[in-house]
Amino acid sequence: MRRLLLVAACVGAATGCRIEDHTPAGTRRDEVAVQDVLARYTRGLDRRDWDQVRSLFWRNGTYSGPLIPRSAGNPVSIDSALGIFAFTLDGHEPSTFQVRSMRTDLRQEGDVAAAWVTLRRRTPLAGAGVVERDWVEHIVLRRIGSSWRILSVAGSSVPRGSPRDPG
Repeated sequence: MRRLLLVAACVGAATGCRIEDHTPAGTRRDEVAVQDVLARYTRGLDRRDWDQVRSLFWRNGTYSGPLIPRSAGNPVSIDSALGIFAFTLDGHEPSTFQVRSMRTDLRQEGDVAAAWVTLRRRTPLAGAGVVERDWVEHIVLRRIGSSWRILSVAGSSVPRGSPRDPG
């Protein structure tokens, strides 16, 4: 009798057990869309396609990072940032400015996503030719309707000799 009760308890427990998935809604479905926005952002910067880069941001998008040193404490509008990028870079040979994505760490919760993107940028430097460095950008995106767009970018150069510095 005791064995029969044990079997009944095991069968009852097995039919009542299920693996619950607590993944936030949309995470799997939206990851591809967010990754696409990030890839287009990097490619747009690399090609100096400022209009394409601008199209990836919401109306009041901001930038704060090493390409605009004075923005380190205060973000500037993406329109101002792209104007400065164009002014600074458009007179230089295309080979003096390149952007490559090295790593992306992404997290999405509902309609908000954040990515930490490690980029390798080659930039012209006055009097020093070209310098190649790694940068980390924290990119915040928001979904409204079916569209993902960038709200803000905050970046920092990776200090030389840090674990992320390959050389």
